[in-house]
Amino acid sequence: MKYDVIVIGGNPAGGAAAEVAKQLHSDKSVLVIRKEPESLIPCGIPYVFGTLSAVEDDIKPIDGVMKKGVEFLFDEVTSIDAENKTISLQNNDQFSYDKLVIATGSTPFIPPIEGNNLDGVFTISKELAHVKSIREPLRNAKNIVIVGAGFIGMEMGDELAKVVDNITIIESMESILPLAFDKDMMSPVDEELQKNDVTIRTSTMVKRIIGKADKVTGVELNSDEVVPADAVILAIGYTPNNVLAKEAGLDIGVFGGIVTDEYLRTSAKDIFAVGDCAEHRDFFTRKQSRLMLASTGASEARIAGMNIFDLKVVRQNKGSIAIFSTSLGQTSMGAAGLTENQATSEGFQFVVGQCRGLDHHPGKLPGAKVHMKLLFSTGSGVLLGAQIIGGKTTGEMINILGLAIQKSMTAAELATMQYGTQPLLTAGPGLYPIVVSATDALEKMQR
Repeated sequence: MKYDVIVIGGNPAGGAAAEVAKQLHSDKSVLVIRKEPESLIPCGIPYVFGTLSAVEDDIKPIDGVMKKGVEFLFDEVTSIDAENKTISLQNNDQFSYDKLVIATGSTPFIPPIEGNNLDGVFTISKELAHVKSIREPLRNAKNIVIVGAGFIGMEMGDELAKVVDNITIIESMESILPLAFDKDMMSPVDEELQKNDVTIRTSTMVKRIIGKADKVTGVELNSDEVVPADAVILAIGYTPNNVLAKEAGLDIGVFGGIVTDEYLRTSAKDIFAVGDCAEHRDFFTRKQSRLMLASTGASEARIAGMNIFDLKVVRQNKGSIAIFSTSLGQTSMGAAGLTENQATSEGFQFVVGQCRGLDHHPGKLPGAKVHMKLLFSTGSGVLLGAQIIGGKTTGEMINILGLAIQKSMTAAELATMQYGTQPLLTAGPGLYPIVVSATDALEKMQR
């Protein structure tokens, strides 16, 4: 059987590619093939361990996409024949395609340390059956050690602290969330976690995971200290699922992702790759990066879907911007673009503009404090990066700043931007954090 478009994988990236391809090419047949009939929302997975009452509360419905004419088949693709434009399934069926989108996602990275296979050592993969199988063992644990203080590690720690007494997070670098935030921004987050009895150990390496009778009992650090644990979560990142692409002869990048151009086209004609399985390039340096975000995957998948038959929408930016946001307890945080450490290591000269204020007005109304930090290029004034620690306004402000980076906006443009304010929803008219931070940077540039 032949389809105009076949998408392998149906999570955020694959689903977005299929939906947009059908929306903009309504006369074309679009088929999504994925392993599971029910699929989780990846970013919602940590919340099934605390806030949500069941794993099923995180299932992403597909009814809306199907109503638009996208078909779904629940099976596993075992091979791709790029020359003859066919795919084979586990049940021995074969399909042919005009255009193929690979959206096979990623798998948790398991570090090669002793004890990583003990009973009670878990990773956070995205399959429904796996998450269901580990939910109760983790919720019923007494002492949990989480290795890795990236977003998954921090969110898992914050959620599990609602039901587990003792949580320890181990991070080898000198601060938490080290790839998104500079250390000087993290004090409020540390305090929030400590309030919830989460212990943070930074600049600390794990030597091995120890156990008795094949069951984990603790984590031994490089200092020889042993942290007791009846459950360990390895949250050190993910690796691209590239086996199908490799076997089909597609080019693979230095970090294991499928190499694509700015329109997500791979080295094989009429094959695209989107999401975690694709190799991304940094917006500023054009270097290949390890960036893996559902939002980035979905955004790039839309570009693939728009341009799958012809280049309808010219992509002006040639790389991916890392735009993060999360909430831990009552503290929200967002980051976009380069941190100070990254900008310095890449040789950028920059000025930092900052603002400390509130996300509401007047101050007696309920709300949160905000600390915003913006990095601007010294010569051009172009925005290089943004970090926010604050309240619920953080998520949308970091999206505004992500767009500002994408459009190469300057400190002068942000300092004079037009905006709306409302007492319960934003900072005050004269204290809008983006404007105040940009103005602070402008002042420093003129010294």
